[in-house]
Amino acid sequence: MVKISIRTKLFITYFILLTVIFFITTLSFNFLSQKYLIREAKLQLRNEGRLIAETLKKISIKDANLKEIVSARRELKIVGRFVESKVVVFNSDRKILFTNLELDKKQLLNLLQIENREHINGYVFEKVPVINSNSEIKGYVVLLTRVKDIKAINSLMRRTQSLSLIIAGIIAMIIGIIFGSSLIKPLNKLMKSMTGFSPKNSPVPLKIKTGDEIEELAICFNKMVNKLKSYDDQQKKFLQNTSHELKTPLMSIQGYAEAIKDGVVEGKEMEESLAIIIEESQRLKKVVEEIIYLTKLENVEDIFNFEEGNIGEVIRKAIKSVKPLLDEKNIQINLKGNFDYLGKFDSEKIKRAFINILGNCVRYAKSTIIIEVTRAGNNLEIFIKDDGPGFKDGEEKRIFDRFYKGNKGGTGLGLAITKAIIEGHQGMIEAFNNSSYGAGFKIHLPLEKI
Repeated sequence: MVKISIRTKLFITYFILLTVIFFITTLSFNFLSQKYLIREAKLQLRNEGRLIAETLKKISIKDANLKEIVSARRELKIVGRFVESKVVVFNSDRKILFTNLELDKKQLLNLLQIENREHINGYVFEKVPVINSNSEIKGYVVLLTRVKDIKAINSLMRRTQSLSLIIAGIIAMIIGIIFGSSLIKPLNKLMKSMTGFSPKNSPVPLKIKTGDEIEELAICFNKMVNKLKSYDDQQKKFLQNTSHELKTPLMSIQGYAEAIKDGVVEGKEMEESLAIIIEESQRLKKVVEEIIYLTKLENVEDIFNFEEGNIGEVIRKAIKSVKPLLDEKNIQINLKGNFDYLGKFDSEKIKRAFINILGNCVRYAKSTIIIEVTRAGNNLEIFIKDDGPGFKDGEEKRIFDRFYKGNKGGTGLGLAITKAIIEGHQGMIEAFNNSSYGAGFKIHLPLEKI
């Protein structure tokens, strides 16, 4: 398939548009201008005829000087050009008194009978009666001019108009070529940047200043490049962290297994080694499961099962799940606000998100965890705060990164999973330090979508 560049398409479109405009304008101008010229000629013939009739009114229509009087008016001025006119004078008895028109007598007499016609026998004509002082018709003056002369004027005007259109078309094509080049240049620059893009290289911002959609496209491309670069960096970091998290328990398992095989440890030490192997295997299994679960949350669109439910019930179930930890550390949970809001959400995943947040708060809280729910329009804002030491400087911005662990952290995936679940519900989550003490989490959930 032959590829046609945008420049060529623009040129062809511009050429077709100008050609269509040229032909439509030429045809319409030719038709309308001829109509105008004929109407203008008839108007001038009528005015000239009235002047002649007014002159003949004052003299005898049989006057010997009739030829000189009538012949003195022989030209019409139409659109700045003079056109010869012909005159026929009849008396009231239909007798031809004067004519300079080369028609036979029968045709001349027919002029008196014809009404409401633009032209006849190649002539445009107007008939004006000559009325005496007693308001009696004593004759007629018929003025004529050739249609051929009017068409000649129209042809001259058409040629002038066509020449003007051709010159304007050439200038328009030149402007179109310049405009096309100004349009294609930034597009080629954008295409070159797209072709040369690689996440491995540091992205160079694409600078296009056109003030139109192409500039907006360049801005979107820069944002996409930054996101892809960020995603690539995250994937590399994720693989490195995953490798480290999996390697540590595997090395421990391998070391103790080889010690048991070689007989290095025996008796009680062997039992302790087997217990460590089991513990590390369980830890390894948990890490792998959380990695798989997080990957599904971020990449599988239909993993969420939205059903109508009560957000308050989900929160209470999450509190019940962490109750053993709360009792163990003697921590109280205070509930504030109305929790009973209905919406559509995946109750199991939302419950897991709350469990992960509460589990994090339990690790650091001294005695109290506060859960507060407020409604803002069609959105819910859920605050979960503890009275622990709070986040270290900048830690609240990294707490949702994969494998990021605090002083008492677990696998480093819990809060990353929580963020993926909340965002899967079209919500947002952020961490912050309380103004007085402790760490806090703010969850924003849209009621109509959860």
